[in-house]
Amino acid sequence: MFADLAPAFSGPFDRFSKSVVGPEDPRPALSIRALTSDPEALVEKMLRRLAPEASTPQSRRGAASLWTQFYFALVGVPVVLAAMRGRRRLPVGLDEMAVVIGENGLPAALKLPAAGAPQPDRDPRAAMEALITDHYVPAVTAMSRAGRLAPRLLWCNAAVRLVWAMEAAAEAEPEDTDLADIAAAARQAVIATPDLSCGAANPMFDMLLSPKPESGSSYTRKVCCLRYMMPGVADCGETCPLPPCRGS
Repeated sequence: MFADLAPAFSGPFDRFSKSVVGPEDPRPALSIRALTSDPEALVEKMLRRLAPEASTPQSRRGAASLWTQFYFALVGVPVVLAAMRGRRRLPVGLDEMAVVIGENGLPAALKLPAAGAPQPDRDPRAAMEALITDHYVPAVTAMSRAGRLAPRLLWCNAAVRLVWAMEAAAEAEPEDTDLADIAAAARQAVIATPDLSCGAANPMFDMLLSPKPESGSSYTRKVCCLRYMMPGVADCGETCPLPPCRGS
């Protein structure tokens, strides 16, 4: 891992130190552009882990959605943590990031050319907007076509990971009220503001709704992630928008 990113992935976020690697990592990696420019190969990667169970169109869509959840966690969480905990802005372009695919077909590590540039504050909004416009927009288009998934399902998957990262970064330092305010403002920008600062429509707007009564979560998904279609895979619990009986 890059030394400049060590503060971002310390303490409760230590596990992410192993999932962000530099060019010296010997494992082969695909650039994000290459990964998203070949729909057939992308589908193969999406379904390899759950291929035996993904025998119907419904279960294949569930498997594809689950794959993207791992992808958005691998890509989005480090971007937020780097900004909020390390004051770094990671490179997010399709030709800057590459992904190492594990033997199980899931995204295993994010390979970066450098630790990014220092930023003067801990606000992740600029980094997240660049991630959305420069990376997620083309990636979601490719994943939607490859997995036959609605784009809004994928945007909901992506929003969940960004919001989790913001909340977790703030909760890790409960006495830092400034960081809590930064997280709240960033969350507002990501899921409660219809337009990005550049003027483009915000594809994550309204993707997360108010939590259910007595829920321990801060939100409910607007769009089902289809996990219930996969045998042996737990649903998303309190954040699920569907009735409990749906997956039974």
